[in-house]
Amino acid sequence: MGIQVPVPHRATAGLNAKTASVFSSVEGQNPASNTPMRLGAASNFSQGWNEAVFGAALALPIANWRDSLRWADIEKVEGQYVFNTPMTKYPARLTERNARLTLTLNWGNPLYDTGHTPHSPAALAAFSRFVAELVRRYPAIDTLEIGNEINGNNFVNGPVRDTNLAGRRAYHLAMVKSAAEGVRQAARSVRVIGGSVHSLPAGFLWPLLESRDAAFLEGLAIHPYTTPIDQLPAQVGVLRRHPAARDKPLYITELGSRDPRTAPDELVRAYATLSSLGAKELNWYPLNERGDGFVPLLRRNGEITDAGRAYRFAIDHFTAFRGVDRSPDRFTFIHEFGPRTWVLWGAPRAVRIDNAKVSAFSATGKRLGAQDLMMDETRVIVLQGREPLALGGNVRLDCTALIADSLYGFTYPAPGAALASTGFTLYSRKAGSLLPLETLPGQQVEGVPWTPYLGRQGYALPRVSADLALPSPGEDAVVMEYRVSHGGSLQVLGEFTAATAGARGADISFSIDGRQITQPQRSSGYVIDRQLQVRPGQKLAFAIRWNESARDSATKYRVRLFARSSCPGAVAVGRTDGT
Repeated sequence: MGIQVPVPHRATAGLNAKTASVFSSVEGQNPASNTPMRLGAASNFSQGWNEAVFGAALALPIANWRDSLRWADIEKVEGQYVFNTPMTKYPARLTERNARLTLTLNWGNPLYDTGHTPHSPAALAAFSRFVAELVRRYPAIDTLEIGNEINGNNFVNGPVRDTNLAGRRAYHLAMVKSAAEGVRQAARSVRVIGGSVHSLPAGFLWPLLESRDAAFLEGLAIHPYTTPIDQLPAQVGVLRRHPAARDKPLYITELGSRDPRTAPDELVRAYATLSSLGAKELNWYPLNERGDGFVPLLRRNGEITDAGRAYRFAIDHFTAFRGVDRSPDRFTFIHEFGPRTWVLWGAPRAVRIDNAKVSAFSATGKRLGAQDLMMDETRVIVLQGREPLALGGNVRLDCTALIADSLYGFTYPAPGAALASTGFTLYSRKAGSLLPLETLPGQQVEGVPWTPYLGRQGYALPRVSADLALPSPGEDAVVMEYRVSHGGSLQVLGEFTAATAGARGADISFSIDGRQITQPQRSSGYVIDRQLQVRPGQKLAFAIRWNESARDSATKYRVRLFARSSCPGAVAVGRTDGT
């Protein structure tokens, strides 16, 4: 999505009084059972048949599938259902292999509502009968996902697309209710999930969950493509602040990567993170090449990719257990799958293992040597023990000089909560006064981000996420402040880059206790790298100021602070671009 500057409005105008007041201190994980999270893949056999890919997927093995059946391909005469092509019969073959299917039902049928997304009583009744026919015919179907990214415009049409957000939610729940009635008619135990949103828009989902017809929703389907993996716990925590979302099961029915180099590690990191958060299901998108730039598990000829190897490794080593987050600090991620398997990544530091008792592997299952056991922010290390793993025992981590990180330390404050005494605090500076930024849930109105973000209620800008800041033209700056807790030598590494290629960049400055350390700089790429002597209680402040337009002012940022005295032997740290 491009950066937009809408006309200023009440940033919570799309929320009713109940929704607008739900920011409690609950940062929740779904109270999940110990049942492992299912790992599957999003295929598209309903759109075209490829026997080589189908066979390779079964052999991988894919036991959990997410696909569709096109209503218009099956019911071409009202009330008559014909299943006579591979694209309409493939669920029967899944049953033969004891595989199960999350079936996405989204598009309409030209017989009803002129093919638009079903919305009239007649079309919804026909949709209900179609659902009943499908779940009776195909035992592999155990979950129905109703809709696909209903908060956007790519997968809805007709009146459903043309209405506002409240109307979109009402139409969606009518379709969910219709599907639930079809399942009831078929007398099958099939769960119906919905919400079916792109990104993680708590502000769109909260009012939906407050509706009476939300009782038909047995889970929320989410496609969190725009949330960095390490921000998923915080953003899911915002979603869970609403009482109606606190215990609602989450199904991540699509998630993928556009980078073939990092896709294997992203798959493992996503599985580890979401399993520990209590999600019920993760489907990697896509199973096979789609031509859209996303990294598949299989090529068109059935050949496995590195992402596919990571998928197979995850199936073999993680999916028998529910993940447990054992991370010791904000900069280090450790997820446990049973007592003898860990997945690790995070800020650079050496990992030391007892080689007689512990083995290390990459995301694809390649054995790692001692020279490869360096923690990395995007590359996982998988440890497997011949005895239970224990931090400080058969697994040790070297110290780190990192004491604060604007990315890893980013939080979404709840109303009334005390400001953090450590880490960075974000403000909006207006007329010389610092105003704390508040958590806004995401897509609570049109024209705002589809994920939680920090801003000010009643204003379109500023907007701040874990790695992107867009200041307001009517305010002095977005200010990121750090209060020094221990004196001594401090390395300050701040990186600020224009979010849009070719943009001129915002005005950036750095000060200590109000004294400018660097003069304001306007650049598409600006780095602050300073070694300072600091005293307890001093305030370090980084300011991002508006520069003529949203395009030129939107800034990708990251600030890290290192205290070498706390870890004299720490590895050298450079910019995130590797320099």
